Amino acid sequence: MFHLRYAFIVSVIFHWAKAATTSFPPPIIRTLDTANQMGPEFKTLDPSINANNGFADASEGNKIEDSKFWFNAGLKQLEKIVNGAKNNDDNSYKKKAKNIIIFVGDGMGVTTITAGRIYKGQYLKHGPGEDEKLSFDEFPYTGLVKTYNIDKQVPDSAGTATAMFCGSKAHYGAIGMDATRSPKNNTQGSLTSIMDWAQKENKRTGIVTTTRITHATPAATYARIYHRNWECDSEIPEQSKAHYIDIARQLVELAPGNKFNVIMGGGLQPLGAVNKNEKRTIAWEGGTEKVCSRNDNINLPELWIQKGKEINDERVFVRTQEELKQLDLKKINSLMGLFRNNHMTYAIGKEEGEPSLKEMTEAAIEVLERGINSEGYVLLVEGGRIDQGHHQNYARAALHEVYEFDKAIEAALQKTNANETLILVTADHSHSVTLNGYPARGNDILGFANKPGQEMYETLTYANGPGFKDHLNVNATAENIWLTNFTEEQRQSLTYRHLATLPLPDETHGGEDVVLFAQGPGSSLVRGVFEQNYIAFLMSYAGCMGPAKNFDNSCQRSGVDNLSMPFFLLVAMSFVSFIHKFR
Repeated sequence: MFHLRYAFIVSVIFHWAKAATTSFPPPIIRTLDTANQMGPEFKTLDPSINANNGFADASEGNKIEDSKFWFNAGLKQLEKIVNGAKNNDDNSYKKKAKNIIIFVGDGMGVTTITAGRIYKGQYLKHGPGEDEKLSFDEFPYTGLVKTYNIDKQVPDSAGTATAMFCGSKAHYGAIGMDATRSPKNNTQGSLTSIMDWAQKENKRTGIVTTTRITHATPAATYARIYHRNWECDSEIPEQSKAHYIDIARQLVELAPGNKFNVIMGGGLQPLGAVNKNEKRTIAWEGGTEKVCSRNDNINLPELWIQKGKEINDERVFVRTQEELKQLDLKKINSLMGLFRNNHMTYAIGKEEGEPSLKEMTEAAIEVLERGINSEGYVLLVEGGRIDQGHHQNYARAALHEVYEFDKAIEAALQKTNANETLILVTADHSHSVTLNGYPARGNDILGFANKPGQEMYETLTYANGPGFKDHLNVNATAENIWLTNFTEEQRQSLTYRHLATLPLPDETHGGEDVVLFAQGPGSSLVRGVFEQNYIAFLMSYAGCMGPAKNFDNSCQRSGVDNLSMPFFLLVAMSFVSFIHKFR
């Protein structure tokens, strides 16, 4: 009886397994419940979870990964690279940068760079596209950056920007605060940024972005806040209202934001200066299209102007491309330009009155550059909507943002002195987009990955995102899971979504390393593979500011790279030195 029962069970399992491997498609395709999905605007973490350091209990003898931990790691990486250069009799690491521009392509992973390069060549009709060059492709130094947050294998923009600009890795969602942050203490875990360090050395400072000026990446240069979502006073939870002011107010009221010479991007609404006549021609979708409003009725641009008068700082506020063009930028000390209520529109569908990222970058350099009488400047330029295009599987919009980002970098290269300006180009994280299949060389990067007549899937596809529902064939057969019968008009639409293989309302980030490209004095410090917080330390060391300023004596006057100085200045310095010697 036992053997018969055993044989029956085996038979059932066999037939079930056979059916499971041959039946297609599965009887029910389960889609996720979108009501509780997190998009790119991340929910506040429960402060009771991971309260020590994101993953380890300090009571068990594990090190808390606070700013001290990460500063030590950053300095050790700097020491490793400097010692390596010394061992090879390479003194290029000693070169110092008067100016630093860091370009951040938000979400611009390696796949996006490759696809963006091909898109540029095809968009400009330069040929098949694969042999095209981006402006930063020929930078002499590159390195790979590890992007994880303290508590996340795949990071968000807040924690990664905090690492890049403040020198300490952070929790997912945290801005300008280390692993010891508290929702009820605005000083616990608070960090300074490259902008604080620059201002201490009397350098001019500025930020330019295609997102809201209060969004995660630009905010990490000036804000210290428990969570990235607190852009308006209305977003701060009740338990934290007595302890924090929102990101927008921090920009205008607190250092270093209140000392910025350039502030340009979107975000009129979080700053309480809503443009009620704003037009929106294309119905872009996704969580990034939502924006908070102020409850306190403060008009922060007006407050910014008023505070400028109090300190004799002549400030100018503009809202349109035309107003920006009419300015004599060389005579302006401080400029704020906010051009949309929310993020600036995707460049491929730019609305009337919006300047391009290139135009904003050129204007920023004009305002910041003050010639030989200046101590220099530090500027952040973010191509922020690369990321947001990917989040909605808008591959065309995302790649066009890369193209616009590249034009801004090219403009900066033309407007700056290569001997005194360090230019860095990097990403904060990657995305789940893949470049796949076997498309022929020169095939449309936004087209299909197969031979003609076998249009089964696209060259650019996503691991997840809203493109799933757009492409799923509800009457699927074994040969045809996905819809391919889109018209050319549909595929050319700016809001066409590429295929995603898992349904999510917003596509996720990717966790692989990103690239850091470098040119100019200090660029040789970019070598190998390193933690993301090291970027802050190389800027600190190269710019003679902040925690690595006194790493060695190279920031002393005698250690400055003489080749970057005008000849007459060298002669003058030598003469002064000679006089002092024999006085």
